Amino acid sequence: MHPEIRPEMKLGMKEFENTMFMLTTAPTELNIDRFAIQGDLYPQRLDDVAWALPAYLASDFSLFFVFAPNIGGRWAISCSQATVTADRQVTAMSETVPTGMGLNAVNELSPSGAVELVAYLKTLEVNHLGYFDEHIAEHFRP
Repeated sequence: MHPEIRPEMKLGMKEFENTMFMLTTAPTELNIDRFAIQGDLYPQRLDDVAWALPAYLASDFSLFFVFAPNIGGRWAISCSQATVTADRQVTAMSETVPTGMGLNAVNELSPSGAVELVAYLKTLEVNHLGYFDEHIAEHFRP
């Protein structure tokens, strides 16, 4: 019997780039603590709907997880590259990209950092807050 090849096992591969981490629970003020990373870093509101969480911060590359209903109205965690000043102020964020693309970008700079982010997402999965979906993009292709 062969082990199941899960989407996150493809970290660093081109076919992982369209993988999204879909949420089964939308973040709210009442449950945001369930989405904490490293125990005490919570997503912060971007606006009335979306939330952002620093995922990877380095002097030359910073990535944020963005929690929003941006996949056909369904909640997902996508990624946005951010410009962060020395005093940790976010001055700009890029358009969001699929979770897998963001994780692959981190993997190029820091494989251990990417593995930690996958572990965070796996924790959300174990806690029934979301799951990896490597086929969701196929539903939105013309």
